[in-house]
Amino acid sequence: MNTLTSERPLAKMSKQTRSSAARRPAVDTARHAVLEGVAMRPANVAEALVALQTVAARLREKNDPRAVFPDVYAVITRRVKEAVVDGTDGRFLEPAWISRLAGIFCEYYLKALAASLDGRSTGVEAWDVAFQCNSARGTAAAVHALLGINAHINYDLALGLYQNIVQHGAEQDARLLARYRHDHDLVNEILAAAMPEIFAILSDRYGCPLARIATFTRDVQRTVSGAVLFLLKMWRDRVWDDLLSLLAEQREADRRAVVARMNQHAGKVARTFAAGNGALRAVVPSAVGLRAAAITLAMAA
Repeated sequence: MNTLTSERPLAKMSKQTRSSAARRPAVDTARHAVLEGVAMRPANVAEALVALQTVAARLREKNDPRAVFPDVYAVITRRVKEAVVDGTDGRFLEPAWISRLAGIFCEYYLKALAASLDGRSTGVEAWDVAFQCNSARGTAAAVHALLGINAHINYDLALGLYQNIVQHGAEQDARLLARYRHDHDLVNEILAAAMPEIFAILSDRYGCPLARIATFTRDVQRTVSGAVLFLLKMWRDRVWDDLLSLLAEQREADRRAVVARMNQHAGKVARTFAAGNGALRAVVPSAVGLRAAAITLAMAA
């Protein structure tokens, strides 16, 4: 099956210069150092977790801001793995499907990261904006995390869901689609449970001032977590609508139009965050200010 994408060819270089040729080996070395031995097409949640933890650790060693997103993303993936592979509570109705989804989902991120390490456009506006902010001085780790989360949810996730459903031959199976939706929504609970750990990583590992403000007291953390989860749930609800649109379209051209719309939406959200490092950089150090900023960003999305 061809993977849907809105990728566009990069504009041709006006000419090859000696300086660009000289930079190429350095780019190849950087990519090799981060992605050597990494499974670029993880088959399941366990392989996805190893890939994320590996690239996060290697990027951290290089003091590369691109480490923030896979660090945060690995927390969620590890908790999904615990529920799918290690858990016995049976919360997921289709654990094998969720495990496969985690692998496919991770593949989209690794592809975007590889393009960034190569110095290429990812073809996805939200990812390009996220990676461009790596060079913006003073960008808080929370902003790096949100930019990656936006691209991965608002663009990658519907494509991963679509690919996984088609691979399982369940496009027209209403019973299975309902079970998949249950498991998709269940991840919201995992996200909620992971918030304290994510805040701790942003604050302790990356010295993020926004995360430190957000965890100043339990009341502040509860308020900010609620606002962030409100935002993520809204995005994930929209993802399922995008998925249904992809499944409903019979023509490839029409599906590509849906993908283009997803790309436009995710890019708009990314630009909102990136403008002056997003509204979060301007908030007052209080629960009310942080919550107001998160809701403002949610409405902009």
